[in-house]
Amino acid sequence: MNNDTNLTLTFDGSFLEDHARLIMTDAKTALVELIANCWDAGANRIDIVWPDPAPDNLKIKDDGIGMSRSEFERRWLRFNYDRKREQGEQVIFPVGNIASHRRAFGRNGKGRFSMFCFSNEYFIETWKDGKSNTFCVKRNNGLSALPFNITHVKEIDKPGHGTEISGELVRNHLSIDTIRDLIGSKFITDPTFNIYVNEELVKLTDLEHLFDRQTIFVADVGEIIISCIDSHKVGRTSKQHGVAWWVQKRLVGEPSWRGFDDDAYLDARSTEAKRYTFVVEADILIDDVREDWGEFKDTERFRQANRAVRNAVLKKLRELMVDEHKSAKMAAVRENRREMQSLSPDSRLHVGQFIDTVQARIPTINQKVLSTTVEILSKLEQSRSKYALLDQLMKLNPDDIDNLNDILSNWSVQEARIVLNELQNRLKLIESLTGLVDNPAADELHQIHPLFSQGLWIFGPEYESIQFISNVTLLRVIQDLFQDNQTVKLDNPKRRPDFVILPNSTIGVYASDDFNRKGEVNGFAKVLIIELKKGGSEITVKERRQAEDYVLELRKSGKIQPTTELVAVVLGSRVSGDCTEVNWPEQNTRITPYSYSVILRFAHARTFNLLEKIRKAKDIELSDPEIDRVLQVETQSQFV
Repeated sequence: MNNDTNLTLTFDGSFLEDHARLIMTDAKTALVELIANCWDAGANRIDIVWPDPAPDNLKIKDDGIGMSRSEFERRWLRFNYDRKREQGEQVIFPVGNIASHRRAFGRNGKGRFSMFCFSNEYFIETWKDGKSNTFCVKRNNGLSALPFNITHVKEIDKPGHGTEISGELVRNHLSIDTIRDLIGSKFITDPTFNIYVNEELVKLTDLEHLFDRQTIFVADVGEIIISCIDSHKVGRTSKQHGVAWWVQKRLVGEPSWRGFDDDAYLDARSTEAKRYTFVVEADILIDDVREDWGEFKDTERFRQANRAVRNAVLKKLRELMVDEHKSAKMAAVRENRREMQSLSPDSRLHVGQFIDTVQARIPTINQKVLSTTVEILSKLEQSRSKYALLDQLMKLNPDDIDNLNDILSNWSVQEARIVLNELQNRLKLIESLTGLVDNPAADELHQIHPLFSQGLWIFGPEYESIQFISNVTLLRVIQDLFQDNQTVKLDNPKRRPDFVILPNSTIGVYASDDFNRKGEVNGFAKVLIIELKKGGSEITVKERRQAEDYVLELRKSGKIQPTTELVAVVLGSRVSGDCTEVNWPEQNTRITPYSYSVILRFAHARTFNLLEKIRKAKDIELSDPEIDRVLQVETQSQFV
């Protein structure tokens, strides 16, 4: 056996795609690479003839330095040609061209395969020093000794310098508009570099007039320039948003917010993400760019630079959004002016600080959601400043002076004032009700029932919580007990969906949620039914039994649990002697008739007594003497 036998090396037809990757398969990458080759040749002008429609002849011609036959053969017949070692990093300009400081994009010669993205065969004519040489480059299919062949076609005399690549565009066609947009977005404006497509000059990206340029220094990497484009301020919208990395006046990949996915500022759908573009000029990273310029290599240098740029961009975004956050905050407060005015200065401060925190944590929160948040915060602050304090009072007997003094000793004067203001408001509510409930002409729908809805605390300390709210679902169960001709029809029923309206009464249902061990809502803990009879009416056993029907119907509906506590209160001007409270302990249910006067006197006495005791214990005046004097004088003058 002869051990010296040489084996034949062959290439599969897919070798070039694997070798050159996107340069061979992606039309945009291929075209940009062909233009980059012209840049490296020191060209001042590039003329592209782009067929539309295809197939037709594609030509790319430049006025660069060109190549002699020997230079072409040395560069094009060598795989992984090392541009930096053979020609240096700096571009050499031909005599007669306008020179500038250019660093070459090419490094390994893969750009020569770009035309294979559009055709399996192409021609290249290059001229220099009075001679022009034309070559045919043809791809081999299937197994072959070489992945492609290069044939010298002819040599002729020709003045000047330049190169033209041509071939039939048979695949991967793009529209003319796409071509112009692509080229314009990939290269920076340079007076020594002009590109024409079908004889029309392409407008390249202008970075000279960017505002807010800053230079950052990255340790072990070097200087990087970051600029910001605000599409609102420049008066135009851009199709590109995000961070755009530029190296030696060429875009790397596409602008995007990749790498910012975990930051609340830049959900790619947000207004800010669509508004701002950050231009990063990082010429220092030329050796960290992949061959096809689709992205950077995963090097330590790039990772360091990327972290520094990310931090700088986020810092700038926070600065840019400060004024917008203030405007959004003020707009949200204006929409909730009434609720905010009812808060103490201390509570307003708490709401304001909370809004700031929300905007910091969720910078892209929209105006509608922010306004709703302010509304909820205002109500929660009311509960914090009133109900949390009132709950301490309502759970003890007002006659228990020792325990009351213990509670008051832990309150600040501000907290005591908050509670006193609330107690005064409650006294005013009781006063309003007292003047209405026994009046047969009073409108229980529009006057009486809304006041009772605000004053559920009248029925006992357990209703202090703001968790008790009107429940339309349970109300409909009761409403279904009545035939259509038994209820009163409203001109606009949508305005009062929270009551059942009968000819001589109105019914409201209020409920508090129950929660399981995980803190999730698990049905209803307690349900309160309030039926208000017209002024002058008497509550008899008949009216009480009607309330019994309500609770039984709710039990049968399956909308409440067996453990839910059910309380029904029937209110009228008088209660007959035989109409007493009904208590069903086994069903956790109670129906109680009340006269308006009894329940309101009890609520008034309890509220007034607490108010006086707190005022005296804290030595707090409930009014301003100067304001009272002015108002009193104005009132007296009206009667003169």
